[in-house]
Amino acid sequence: MPSVSYDGQSFTVDGRRVWLASGSIHYPRVPRELWRDRIRAAKQAGLNCIDTSVFWALHEPKPGRFVFEGDLDLRAFVQLVGEEGLYCILRPGPYVGADWDLGGLPAWLLRTPGIKLRQAHPPFLEACARYLGAVMEQVRDLQVTASSDRLPPSLAAGNAPGEAAGGFAGPGGGPIILMQIENEWLCHNQEQADLYLRELARYLRENGCEVPISNANNLWQRVEGTIDTWNAHHRLLSDLRQLAVVQPHAPRLVAAYRPGQADTWGRSHADSPDPDLLLHRLAQVLASGAQYNLAMFHGGTNFAFRSGRSIDRRDAFITTSYDNAAPLREGGGRGPHYLAVKRISTFASQFHQLFAHLELEPPHAAVTLDEENHPLSVVHLRGSQGQVVFLFAGRGYKPRNVSLVLPNGLTLPVTLGPDRVAWLLLKTNLGGLAQLEYTNLRPWAFVQRRMLVLFGPPGSEGLVCLDDVPLQLTVPTGQEPLVEHHEDLTIVVLNTQQVDAAVLCPQGLAVGASGLDEEDQPVPMKGWPQLHLVSLDGELTHQSQSVARLPRAPRLGGWTQALQTPLADGSAESYEPIEGPTSLEELGCGEGYGWYRISLGRARRGKVMAPLAADRLHLYSKGKLQGVLGWGPGASDEPVSLTLSSEVVILADNLGHFSAGIHLDQRKGLYGHLYLVKSLRLGKPQVEASRAPDPFVLSGYVPGRRKGEHLAGDSLTWTIKAAGSHGWILDVRDLPMAGMFLLDQEPLGYYDPVHSAGMARFVIEPGEGQPRQSRRQLRLSLFSPFRESIRLEDHLKLYQVTQVISRKGPWAFARWSVPEAQAFGKPQQMPHPQPAWYRCEFLASRTGVPLWLEPRGMSKGQIFLNGRNVGRYFVATAQGTPTPPQKLYYLPDPWLYDDRPNELVLFDEHGMLPRRVRLVYNPMGPHEK
Repeated sequence: MPSVSYDGQSFTVDGRRVWLASGSIHYPRVPRELWRDRIRAAKQAGLNCIDTSVFWALHEPKPGRFVFEGDLDLRAFVQLVGEEGLYCILRPGPYVGADWDLGGLPAWLLRTPGIKLRQAHPPFLEACARYLGAVMEQVRDLQVTASSDRLPPSLAAGNAPGEAAGGFAGPGGGPIILMQIENEWLCHNQEQADLYLRELARYLRENGCEVPISNANNLWQRVEGTIDTWNAHHRLLSDLRQLAVVQPHAPRLVAAYRPGQADTWGRSHADSPDPDLLLHRLAQVLASGAQYNLAMFHGGTNFAFRSGRSIDRRDAFITTSYDNAAPLREGGGRGPHYLAVKRISTFASQFHQLFAHLELEPPHAAVTLDEENHPLSVVHLRGSQGQVVFLFAGRGYKPRNVSLVLPNGLTLPVTLGPDRVAWLLLKTNLGGLAQLEYTNLRPWAFVQRRMLVLFGPPGSEGLVCLDDVPLQLTVPTGQEPLVEHHEDLTIVVLNTQQVDAAVLCPQGLAVGASGLDEEDQPVPMKGWPQLHLVSLDGELTHQSQSVARLPRAPRLGGWTQALQTPLADGSAESYEPIEGPTSLEELGCGEGYGWYRISLGRARRGKVMAPLAADRLHLYSKGKLQGVLGWGPGASDEPVSLTLSSEVVILADNLGHFSAGIHLDQRKGLYGHLYLVKSLRLGKPQVEASRAPDPFVLSGYVPGRRKGEHLAGDSLTWTIKAAGSHGWILDVRDLPMAGMFLLDQEPLGYYDPVHSAGMARFVIEPGEGQPRQSRRQLRLSLFSPFRESIRLEDHLKLYQVTQVISRKGPWAFARWSVPEAQAFGKPQQMPHPQPAWYRCEFLASRTGVPLWLEPRGMSKGQIFLNGRNVGRYFVATAQGTPTPPQKLYYLPDPWLYDDRPNELVLFDEHGMLPRRVRLVYNPMGPHEK
């Protein structure tokens, strides 16, 4: 039976050492028909492993009802990974984070009163056990430990030509080599580690998991029987060396190196580090003797309502595009970051045996890498298959030519050119064909043990010594590669521009290509009029080629409209009675919108607040929009002065549950009352030294804290007069210090500026039986000494509730849904903002170029293509103020018809007419011109 094991050097499969160069692709963020294309793009970038997360919410939409078909066919995705010759790292969770709504957990969990997520709460653990059992049923026989007779024929037959170097070999098992439990459980609580995290590992083992299990807790909480991995994007060389000391008997793995950041509505596009810095950092991982996973290699799209809420800010909601400036862009385009990944990852996977056999000796000292101002730093690694030397130059390092003194005393001149990192090989075994004694050129690939591909700056003098035979080669300056021979070995020398246009193919090497098509034929790269082909035996041939022009995009027109007036004015028959404030989750609407209708008894006027509501509430009085309460552009997160009639209608928008942090269990919709409030001054608190309280009395998972650690801090105390009988609302925003709030010595809640999105809201009830003039004590116990420079009035807002205006009247609710076809008619301009639906048809053809919708002139809403929810758009507020960063929205080619008209449906929250909406072809993505 196949086996998998590991030591401090690498993983081992059936006695063969494995070195992983991995990238994340989330199959639910990519249409199924494009899975193979994205996996092949990863393989062509030099990766030999695909990491993917399993999103519980999608696979169990209702308790006990599992879906593993269509775009959610986890098994089929893993099989494709194996068919393409790549390993697979599977992250079944149950919590996976990934900027996903509720971190991948199903929203129906929130219907359980008092449920405690991500900890050993029996209802949560029971649901986790059921879910993990269902996942393992899908993939149990797709592990590397599975025997061939249990595998599907496509995997048991082995790989097609051009398999990934160092990747899954086919017979003898499936592609899954590692599974990860949970994700970034960033606190220390040994009790919960034993009762929750270790229990998750047990569920996997009892359901047939035979491969190693890892965690990604950054050493906050170690879990018996699992491998500790590291999530970071800087200080990699030093941190990974420390990990080797802490965990000497398991391989080092950067489980999530993030080349870019997710975009959020209302903020500028988050550019990723420049390609040189990306290359620099991945080289640091290799230089530390560690393996890596790019998260994300291909981000894809947050279709429908799947994007989550970030803890970066109070109003940080993830955009529909999950492009993340990933190496492979949202529509499949390959830009500078893809080329940087291809340079280093092809080297890592092609020379996987060298890296997998590196010795575990203590590393030598090296100049620290601060990535900006450090001088040249040299890192030298040795192993039984050879030696590798990395040269790292700081951004301000001026010399472009250096001399390296080798262990034998030989001085080797190295030309860095404009690059910040270079790597060389010494004493390296080339598959028994030859011994590479040294070279000052950068190795890129060793193809099928017959072709050695090296590269360097154009015009630089290259030195290559094979079997003690020195060769002097000049790196080409044009587009034609240099081909030389050494006995049975073909040597190809490329310049840095050529290596970025080079693709490994079954025949050998193609230069002048951006990738391979479905039939493994080179795809022309822009700016390369000729394709240069080098066969494995060194024959160089040329082919003329050209890049096709962008096609003309289809035109949109003939729009029809369906107004939402009956819902906005409360007259729709679809409203059904509910028992007062009720969350969308309790109403069976775990995602998207919902309509509430509330009778106030009489007209109301004043400052309105809905502290127990998320994320945006559109308030209508007599069908007219009065204001938007909540978060993000065009909404107010402070009390709003409003005049409301005796009945109010609210369109509640769920922009996504938090994907991390301490507010993960926050409900959506209107799960609390509407209040009239007035501002109070907290005044100056009484400050006294104290020991911080234990936040673990509130939750078994408190990120950034260690259970039992009572830090020295300060306690701030205010006295509140109970002048009214309706209570108070405490609004905390961007307070730069962590602490616990207490009312009359009883905990109100925990606040942390890092893990709470800088926000917290507490509704303080007046207390039964208390005299109207009694006093109450509000305390903030800080986890560090109070800083006098902090202006508390900027961060703590206290409001007195003067009326609870929604308490007495009846409540009703109506679901949000796409209208029937007969509801659409001729568009009309409305006198005031009101939600509306729009529909049109267009013709399209297969072009191979990504098609995007540009909803110019619209506000915020949803896009549907041929009945499928493409996702949320947000381009402007109701007042027309532009909302960055996303202007283009991906319309996946597999969802388009080429034999009949396509139906495009838009929901616009403010009823903007789609006169300027258009379609655009763009090969790169939503943020590229």
